[in-house]
Amino acid sequence: MGRLNHGKLRVHPYSPQGVQVFLWLAVLSISLLTWNCQDTQVAEGKALAQQHCATCHALPSPDLLPNNVWKYSTLPYMGTLMGVQKEIDQLQKPLSDYAILKSPQALISDDDWEKIKAYYLAESPSKFPETKVSSIAPLEKLFRVEDLPLKMEGGTFPNFTAIKIDEGNRQIIAGDQSNRIIWLLDKQGKAIQQWKDQNALTHVEGSAGKYRFTYIGTTTQANPDVNGVSQLVHFTKESTPIIQQDLKNLNRPLQVSSANMDEDAGDELISCEFGFQVGGLSIWKKGKTGSWVQHVVEAQTGATRVIIKDFNQDGKQDMLALFAQGDERIILYLNQGKLKFSQKILLRFPPIYGTSSFDIADLDQDGDWDIVCTAGDNADFSTVLKPYHGVYVFTNEGDFTFKQRAFFPQNGATKVLAADFDLDGDQDLVSIALFPDVQKRGAEGFLYLENTGKSFQTKSLPIQHLGRWSVMDVGDLDGDGDLDIALGSHAVAKFPEGSFDPAWKQAKGVLILRNLKR
Repeated sequence: MGRLNHGKLRVHPYSPQGVQVFLWLAVLSISLLTWNCQDTQVAEGKALAQQHCATCHALPSPDLLPNNVWKYSTLPYMGTLMGVQKEIDQLQKPLSDYAILKSPQALISDDDWEKIKAYYLAESPSKFPETKVSSIAPLEKLFRVEDLPLKMEGGTFPNFTAIKIDEGNRQIIAGDQSNRIIWLLDKQGKAIQQWKDQNALTHVEGSAGKYRFTYIGTTTQANPDVNGVSQLVHFTKESTPIIQQDLKNLNRPLQVSSANMDEDAGDELISCEFGFQVGGLSIWKKGKTGSWVQHVVEAQTGATRVIIKDFNQDGKQDMLALFAQGDERIILYLNQGKLKFSQKILLRFPPIYGTSSFDIADLDQDGDWDIVCTAGDNADFSTVLKPYHGVYVFTNEGDFTFKQRAFFPQNGATKVLAADFDLDGDQDLVSIALFPDVQKRGAEGFLYLENTGKSFQTKSLPIQHLGRWSVMDVGDLDGDGDLDIALGSHAVAKFPEGSFDPAWKQAKGVLILRNLKR
């Protein structure tokens, strides 16, 4: 029995009460020891993450993903890349397919890896906090929606991987991967030619019937095949165009462009290879024998787009490139002559952002070029709607430094382009999303951001039932002096969270947004 003594309760150690207190103290001691060990492990994991992860890319904060996504998808994938055999042995489909990406040798010990996992699992939220998103106003009296009647002849519903407005010929070129067709359409959207049994088209440049086509390969899906090509294509009145292949065995290329990049006469080819384990940004120079010789500028995978322009006005062509895998960056390459370049990282994002596109324009009308980019790739190892997906506007502060001016939420933002659509003298933005929030915010699949001078007003068209927009181009299709928009749909993927609109099965696949200003 216990009794009071100087204000304290005393219990005989062998009494029932004493045994209960002893057990309670023992459990408390073990719990405190466990908590201390966990705290130590989490602290060590944070330091190890900074040591191992931040050396390769911007360090992702635990709050960028919910706990279950870290646990069951992103962390196992990260462990695979780092060659943690214990993690690889536990992989299940579809993650196990990516074991091919593992490092030949472990880049981190099992103990250190477990500490990094403990840090992310302890510090990540169970779910994203609720965020209030502004409403999307209707876009009225600027565009007429024209749903093109493309006849698939019993094929699957379309999956467009490239679209191009040819202002010279008043035509559209569109590549449908699912049906392996490249369409040539007139300015009204009527099919002129079908070019069948074609690989996945990803980029078209050129005009007036003479183009350079870039093919990523047989599929856009991640794979180790190195079968991308670049071809010169001349469409004639015959059913088969004239083809001249210049580059082959490219590693999943998304763009090949031509420009004079050195002091010699003649153009070089500039390739963006997204790659699988190997990719990068390269310049190809034609040698004396007529073959193309590769000069690697950047070996990082994820090369997505390059804009070629004399950015520092020294008379030489420079390159501004986006790398959208792993170390997500926009890098400026200043031409030093003889195919040598100095580089400056203009923007860098965490590897979970899913940076997907960029464009440049003088958005604030101060005489220099600004950057607009999208984050929204949502088909890999963190397929959950993310509050940081959307359109980012960065203004030029001088000396190639940029400051974020605005952000416009758009789940799964895929591509943004800048142009003066309403002919009021400033640059507006159009952005499409391959992974919109179909259930709650379907209108965000296509956004029109009207430049109001101080900011942008978000508007949209009621076209979400007509497709899931993957590709877009802007140009004066009908020659009337204003800019039209061509959209291509990719309704096959069912990310994130199984979002899919049954109406897409009836979609034609290509839309023209006909500008009504003139």
